[in-house]
Amino acid sequence: MAPLVAKRRVPVIVMHNREAADPAVEIVADVMAFFTRSLEIAARAGIARESIVLDPGIGFGKTPEQSIICLARLAEFKSLGLPLLVGASRKRFINSVTPSPPDERIGGSIAAHLLAVQAGAAIVRAHDVAETVQALRVGAAIDAVR
Repeated sequence: MAPLVAKRRVPVIVMHNREAADPAVEIVADVMAFFTRSLEIAARAGIARESIVLDPGIGFGKTPEQSIICLARLAEFKSLGLPLLVGASRKRFINSVTPSPPDERIGGSIAAHLLAVQAGAAIVRAHDVAETVQALRVGAAIDAVR
């Protein structure tokens, strides 16, 4: 008898996180070292590399400046050859650029996600899905005619 539900490969998301933000840490090197260690652990555990997605963990144990640096240098994480996930939606780093409460950070969220996709992010996590999809589609249409 065939199974009722087709088996699907569930991605394993490896997200960088620090216990506490440390402004002295060179954050891109820290994230790369974390990803390298995590990929070694996953390989030893038998997790297929092609099922892994990397998330630099915007806002998780990072100063606002470090989150911005991770976004600005996102393409460096592509060197690991795996899909990148970015969740910049309504994050505190936006408030550091333009003071605003979380529900008024839609513009900053969309800007961060658009730039992240242009830098190689394959997945974005957004609170404001329709607005984000619209912005990404417009960005893709513009890129298509460049």
